[in-house]
Amino acid sequence: MYFTVIKGTDDLFRQAACTVYCVVSRERQIMDKVLDILRNKWVKFGVSVLSLGLPLFIAYIDWLAFAYYLEPVNEVPLFLLYILVNFVFAGIMFYTRHQIITKIAACITPLIAFLLLIIAFGQWYLIAPPVVICAFTFLAADSNETFKTILGTVYLLMFVVGTLIYLTMLHFNLTVQTFLQITECDIKNRSGEYSYSPDNSYRLVMYVDDAGNERSLTSYYVEKTSDDIKLPYLNCYKHLYSQKVLVTMDQSHVVYKWLTDDDLYIDGRAKNITDMFRQAEELRNKPKDDDDDDVTAEEPTYYESHDVGSDEYYGTEQTTPAAAEVAEPEEEQNYE
Repeated sequence: MYFTVIKGTDDLFRQAACTVYCVVSRERQIMDKVLDILRNKWVKFGVSVLSLGLPLFIAYIDWLAFAYYLEPVNEVPLFLLYILVNFVFAGIMFYTRHQIITKIAACITPLIAFLLLIIAFGQWYLIAPPVVICAFTFLAADSNETFKTILGTVYLLMFVVGTLIYLTMLHFNLTVQTFLQITECDIKNRSGEYSYSPDNSYRLVMYVDDAGNERSLTSYYVEKTSDDIKLPYLNCYKHLYSQKVLVTMDQSHVVYKWLTDDDLYIDGRAKNITDMFRQAEELRNKPKDDDDDDVTAEEPTYYESHDVGSDEYYGTEQTTPAAAEVAEPEEEQNYE
């Protein structure tokens, strides 16, 4: 009886061992087939096309940082997702590092990352992951060592010198957007308090200069909400080509109200926002003819036609403190 039990147990273990061996052999065969597919040069070449997504992705981040105000909805998931996307591209480029497409992408991506450094300087959570991934993929790419050494030295000097130049620009309160004379908005002075038109087509935004002196200014700009972009855990508000409606030293006395979907009453004046954007767009799209000397000079704006030191520049006393006490104006009344 004892020997019968032992013999039965041995058979059971033998059957279990055979089953495990068959499963392991099958898994090994599957793994070998997968590895053979991954080692195939045509598969690597096809995957290397995806490596072009890294420079395109960073270029898209450049555009968002340049033209939009980025407002995170939930910072932790957003940052983790951002890191994950960068590491996915890093894995793709490391896997295809011997392919010509990946080599080209690895060489041009640091230049795009440099633009991100200049545009979004100070927003290190936005800059650090792409810069680290660019450095890793550039060093891992199977390019000519001499070429990679020369190009890497050029990129290193570009990052160092570019950072020093940009720090000098910041000393004079210049950003890339203001230096190119595209907009006067300084994002770091942007207020989080917005006033939307009744149909949510426009947004009134304040930029408060908190310098703490008597020359501190508050600027009011109107932005189009149709140009906004919503991404996972991130709201992107476009400030590029926004229209300035008021600059004042006395924010506490400014009264503003949306009269209609496109009419804004601010500081005792009514402004049609749709016409302002239309005129600005026509001016941008108008071809410049340097040889045409007969072009009529553009009529200056209210703030351009008054000296900044005069009382009229910020409006008369009747249009600031008294505006808070006046009744809501009728539609046929002319505020101008």
